Amino acid sequence: MLFVITVLQYLIPLFYITTTWRYSREFFDNDSRSGKLKTMYLGVTLLLHFAFFILRTAELQHIPVTSPLELLGVLGFTLSGAYIFTEIISRVKNTGFFVLAISSFLITLSSLFSPSHYGLNDILQSELLAFHIVSALLGYSAFALSAIYGLLYVILYKKIRTRTFDNIYRNLPNLESLESLTFKAIIVGFVALTLVITIGFVWLPQAFPEISYTDAKVLGTFFIWLLYGIGLAAKKFVGFQGRRIAILSIVGFLVTFLSMALSNVISGFHKFY
Repeated sequence: MLFVITVLQYLIPLFYITTTWRYSREFFDNDSRSGKLKTMYLGVTLLLHFAFFILRTAELQHIPVTSPLELLGVLGFTLSGAYIFTEIISRVKNTGFFVLAISSFLITLSSLFSPSHYGLNDILQSELLAFHIVSALLGYSAFALSAIYGLLYVILYKKIRTRTFDNIYRNLPNLESLESLTFKAIIVGFVALTLVITIGFVWLPQAFPEISYTDAKVLGTFFIWLLYGIGLAAKKFVGFQGRRIAILSIVGFLVTFLSMALSNVISGFHKFY
């Protein structure tokens, strides 16, 4: 089984890169063959990656999310999964390149540099930890997806204002579709992060009896939740929409990234390796 896992570890990035290439060919070159094949390529790639996680989990006896590089790989997977789900339900299929280029980069880094073995920590056996991690990765993937759609909204908005009717303008969805995708991704991320916080309050005292709720990771997560919550409330009650929602998604994700990066350095827990 170890041989199969090793082969998949280095094969999966090639699948993601090939899939991203198919999406880029369809978007930039209007390649009809790539347009027909791209979703199938992504589906096969995600199934292969999921199989890798199952095998890796069986080998380690816990979910492979115990190092920052492993987290990057799972984040790339959940980001791609969130995208294909959005593509299917919204039928907007011409933004995949921008999402998958990021996923491919994250997964390639993870595959090349993740540790193959490390000591086992009993905390990793917790089922609540598994739900906590999956919810967190889903939430942050949704926020990343919202930021990508928000950035595409800003780019398209600027092209319309400057009357730059190039290939990107012609192939992107309209502003209303991009705003809708941005908003829905924020909702998914907010709900997932709410679940993360709820599970955390139940699980933390069991795993870390000495934990303080003023820990940087706890405060950072709550701040991110509050930021997006205020944005959603503003849309509902103050008419916060359009370009403002797009900017919120971009700024919100930048704040999320910086907050998580800093709290990972300062925080006294969430380190299992």
